[in-house]
Amino acid sequence: MREIRRDDDGALLGFLRPVGGVWEPLTVFGYPLGEPRPEEAASDEVHRSGLEVLMRPWEFLEDGEWYRCVILEAAAEEVRIQPNDHRYPHNVYALTLEHPGPATFRPQ
Repeated sequence: MREIRRDDDGALLGFLRPVGGVWEPLTVFGYPLGEPRPEEAASDEVHRSGLEVLMRPWEFLEDGEWYRCVILEAAAEEVRIQPNDHRYPHNVYALTLEHPGPATFRPQ
């Protein structure tokens, strides 16, 4: 994987993963930002939405139910989230999801 960083301050925006001759744009925690594409287009996608997508509402899957949440922190291969759904049955401030992917974690 190749890191994509912001030019002015070096902040990590996300990654590019090689996939059969093209590149898949990924968030800082490895979530796909779209379909694989040529390197420049994939890099542009990470620059455009790599950090912005972290501020959107998300949903996580637990016991067969999808619950709304917000991302508190994002790191390589994990996110710390805060459930933000009145239906969520547990009284917790935050949860850590390891290796979140589309089957268990998705933008709302």
